[in-house]
Amino acid sequence: MTERSTTDTTRPAAWYTSSLVSLPARAVALVLAGGKGSRLRATDDPELHRTPKVLVPIDTPAGRVPMLGHVLDALAAAGFRRIAVLTSTCPQAGAEAVETYALTRSARQVELTIHREDHPLGTAGAAYAALRDLPDTPAAVILPADTLFPFSRLPSAVAAHCSLAAAVTWTVTTAPGQAAQNAGRLFLDPDDHYIVHALEGVDATLPAGSRQSLRQATSTGAVVLTPTAFQTLFEEYAQRLAHPAEADLYRQFMPWAISHGHRVGAYDIRTAAPDLGTPERLAAFGRTA
Repeated sequence: MTERSTTDTTRPAAWYTSSLVSLPARAVALVLAGGKGSRLRATDDPELHRTPKVLVPIDTPAGRVPMLGHVLDALAAAGFRRIAVLTSTCPQAGAEAVETYALTRSARQVELTIHREDHPLGTAGAAYAALRDLPDTPAAVILPADTLFPFSRLPSAVAAHCSLAAAVTWTVTTAPGQAAQNAGRLFLDPDDHYIVHALEGVDATLPAGSRQSLRQATSTGAVVLTPTAFQTLFEEYAQRLAHPAEADLYRQFMPWAISHGHRVGAYDIRTAAPDLGTPERLAAFGRTA
């Protein structure tokens, strides 16, 4: 939560103050680590063929470490003391290797849990299932392991979410930088508080008139949510399906919520958060060789 200074800023020395933004106690980070890595395997690189996607090494200030290791270290540094790694039964995802690595890498001060889906649930479904096993959670952050997110901004994103009347807040950027995936597919309201159109992963455009006064933004992959509100909304979504199926957080669940009048918040990090899911973006942002 946010602790705000009450100092009298009319005095010169008192002007130079700031607000401390910290995570709510028992907040949890849900790391999506069940991807198949199909796009990374579309290359001649033998390492990308034999290595589960989230265990592919990348270059970081701490040296070359697997993507998942970078995320776990960065989340701990950002203040998360509860981390859940969400894995998949898909053979290409290498769940056993991923889970073993996560449990070995996790810092001692972090409470780490593993949540492996029994059958394909999709990113929204996997988050819903994991949260059912994580009681007393005031706020959660869902993020993929293959994105270079500026993790130090997560506490501010959580604080911004807590101030909005929304079950979920989509962390976006209006400065996506070079080769961003699905750039400009989200549209923010004039005050930049909520997402009013979501075309993530959709081959569609908006009529020119409907874009008036709206800013375009790009998904960063990180989503902040209030667990109880998210679970209630997800159950409403699931009840409307003709048959149980995988539920993608970005391409299905949140666009559905917006189209049915539910508020989806927006938090603009105003910097790039490169996705490393293709050989080209991995080479451009994650590896020097």
